[in-house]
Amino acid sequence: MTQPESPIRKTIEILLVDDSATDRMLAAEALKTGGMVNALHTVEDGEEAMQFLRREGKYRDAPRPDLILLDLNMPRKDGREVLAEVKQDPYLKYIPVVILTTSKADEDVLAAYGLHANCYITKPLDFAQFGKVASSLENFWFQMVTLPPEESLEALKHARPVKEEPSSVAPVHLQDKVWRVLIVEDSATDALLISAALEESNSMKFSSVRVDRVESAEARLRMESFDVIVSDLGLPDSQGMETVSRMCRAASGVPLIVLTMTDDDALGLQILQVGAVDYIVKGQISTRALSRAIRYAIDRRNIEEQLRHSQRMESIGVLAGGVAHDFNNMLTIIRGNAELQMIGGLGAAQIRSAAEQVLLASDRAATLTRQLLTFSRRQSLKLEQVDLNEVVGDFTKMLRRLLGPTIQLELHLAAHPLPIHADAGMIEQIIMNLAVNARDAMPSGGVLNVQTFAVKIVSGGKSTIPPAGPGDYVRLVVKDAGAGIPADILPHIFEPFYTTKQVGEGTGLGLSTVFGIVQQHRGLIEVVSEPGRGTTFTISLPLGVTGDAVTQQETPRPVELKKGGGETILLVDDEELVRDLAAMILRMNGYKVIEVRTGSEALLRWPEIGDNVDLVLTDMVMPDGVSGQELCRRLHEQNPDIRVAYCTGYSSGVRVKELRLTEGVNYLTKPYSVEALLGLVRTRLESTDSRPPIAT
Repeated sequence: MTQPESPIRKTIEILLVDDSATDRMLAAEALKTGGMVNALHTVEDGEEAMQFLRREGKYRDAPRPDLILLDLNMPRKDGREVLAEVKQDPYLKYIPVVILTTSKADEDVLAAYGLHANCYITKPLDFAQFGKVASSLENFWFQMVTLPPEESLEALKHARPVKEEPSSVAPVHLQDKVWRVLIVEDSATDALLISAALEESNSMKFSSVRVDRVESAEARLRMESFDVIVSDLGLPDSQGMETVSRMCRAASGVPLIVLTMTDDDALGLQILQVGAVDYIVKGQISTRALSRAIRYAIDRRNIEEQLRHSQRMESIGVLAGGVAHDFNNMLTIIRGNAELQMIGGLGAAQIRSAAEQVLLASDRAATLTRQLLTFSRRQSLKLEQVDLNEVVGDFTKMLRRLLGPTIQLELHLAAHPLPIHADAGMIEQIIMNLAVNARDAMPSGGVLNVQTFAVKIVSGGKSTIPPAGPGDYVRLVVKDAGAGIPADILPHIFEPFYTTKQVGEGTGLGLSTVFGIVQQHRGLIEVVSEPGRGTTFTISLPLGVTGDAVTQQETPRPVELKKGGGETILLVDDEELVRDLAAMILRMNGYKVIEVRTGSEALLRWPEIGDNVDLVLTDMVMPDGVSGQELCRRLHEQNPDIRVAYCTGYSSGVRVKELRLTEGVNYLTKPYSVEALLGLVRTRLESTDSRPPIAT
């Protein structure tokens, strides 16, 4: 029997993009092992890769590659950016791209496939795996796939690339801004080496600030915003893991890179477990190593924030019905009591009672709004000392609304306070996500049991040790009586986008978000489940400062309202009713008020009124394109001593650090009280610090 002729093997033109000479040699060897007949072209960074692909400069006569092998972390232009440019270019997008990288992080894999990479392989290369990929590409892509005719590609060669909307996992354009780095290093020589390495970077621009103690770093982080922290492990006021723990707490989500004296894998693993994103041995500090670590840290932080934000927005949709019900109840109380006072005929005691009802309802509405803003915000963790019992108890009403009438909620809270150093909003999100899963697991109804208690975790015990190490912990246990999770699915439940729900019923981000939040709090989440016997999630978080400080609050004492002395306030707010109310309060308490609706109007009137204005009180977000920040910046150019205070109805995370904002000192969130407004104005007028909080 005649054997069929073997197909003629084409020489495959391959472009290898990798800044490591060793990795380039290994990739070439892997291609040889895989048996792919190829002509290999190598470049060392992303900029050079795009020059090769676009046949620019010395690459004018370069062949059009049949395949691109692309590293992710490189100088000058990141591999993610190269991938994005290739797949958005009508001439280049048909070229298959195989990612070769050391990163095994889920977010990097998601980002690569989100940008239409054809394959993702981690280094060091598994020659057998790589050979299979090469063989598959050769047999399928290069022999079976029909590409556009060459003349069509040539016509597209100089076409303008189609601009696409960036995907939710698109890479950050690292060269578009100056990245702020906080260097925590007591050695002047080492700090100089780090600064020099940052200045020599061609792929990113850095601005650095140096402190020599953890205490100084903590103070800086309270006042300023940084993109990355680079910290020595041993400092005059802190050593070892204590340094990492303190820096992670102070950083509030800012990526931390730790410098060590020795290349010790066990030490490095412990550093990562406590909360740092990377570590570098001091003797190996270079521009390339430092830029790579910072680039990875920033990419990881941004992708984590995008995942959390997507999940939070889904949660708000779930809550919308219950929120509308509660909010309408509050509005009914406010409107009804206001109408009773307008009708007249009420006695003094009844008028006071009606006013108290309005205040109570408005406070409840403000609390509900803050909870919603907590879920929807795009900001880092806001860590503070809170009582886990209080967080769970305060969230109960919203939780009951979320579960519906068929689910019975049972709370078993510890009899004593359980202080933790945490973001209360994120802890509420953990509870809500687990409650949503439990509700979906019990479609016919059932019992959801939530418990809190203290526990000591010791080395060698039965419990798994959390990243923060052995010690005192608080436990949050959420147990349902639902269908349970099959054994083959259980290992995957914390993976992003993994879901067993029907299409349209969930994003698969809920439990991955819970996992991420627990990790950021240096805690541990464990799950036990059997089909038909329900599911139990157990979360362990480090115990905070014990004592009564968390739960005891001083009884508010009557405060005398701070009167004005005839000072002139320029009041800028586009909401007429809010502006009228603020103006009335200020005038009744001894101030002159000039009211304007927008930032543009304030700028137009400033030449005639500016000399008489003692304080500008402005909303932060206005509709005419001149925000409160922009108004403040322009007025500061004309009068460097102008005093400014902000108000906003948005989350308290809106540019707080960038604008040096402190609640009650130069900034108020709405709704505010009469006392708070007058206190802000008086504090700002009497402050010895006349520097305006402006955007830089």
